[in-house]
Amino acid sequence: MSTRGDRGQRSLTGSILERTPRVIVVHPDDDDGLTLTSHLRRIGFEVERVWPPTDVLPDHVDLVFRALRPDERAPQDEWLGPDAPPLICVIGYENPTFIDQAIKMGSDGIITTPIRASGLLSAIVMALYHARRARQHTQRIAKLEQKLLDSRHLSEAKSILMLMHQISESQAYDMLRAQAMEKRVTIDDICHSVIQAGEVLQLKRCAAPGEES
Repeated sequence: MSTRGDRGQRSLTGSILERTPRVIVVHPDDDDGLTLTSHLRRIGFEVERVWPPTDVLPDHVDLVFRALRPDERAPQDEWLGPDAPPLICVIGYENPTFIDQAIKMGSDGIITTPIRASGLLSAIVMALYHARRARQHTQRIAKLEQKLLDSRHLSEAKSILMLMHQISESQAYDMLRAQAMEKRVTIDDICHSVIQAGEVLQLKRCAAPGEES
């Protein structure tokens, strides 16, 4: 599925729906469930409906619609978690209990019954968009954390080399970089090796006095 904007440029909606999303509808086999499934297929999605709620989702699911029922006090589907696909909850009416349940499940959107075609595509696009943004933020944070960790490793490895070889900080860095180029690995890999060697040497220095006993 693709949507084009003016002057042949792909719209933001088109970039989100650049391929046919696979949708799982976790909903009873009633009028609302059948209507939702029908609307989604009419829009062009690949849809599979399941009920009762499943603990394991099929592979490569892009979006989940999950009905919240009055008899479910606290849904805890096992597939929910940081790596779960975007979720849109389906509720009978805007009851605070249902809304709280949706929030606790990490829902990316809510639609109410009776199911209507109007607004459905907008809810889907917004859910997919916000889920993609959340993944991007998570990846960016992970990269920043890794960069900070690498910086700490580099600082520690340079300190060890400076102490061991009585060299300057720039010389220690040049030594690390030369080793990384020679072995065709990252500088952080070399830093890990240096830090491990430093730990071993420290242990030997600490154990030396005890060897006399």
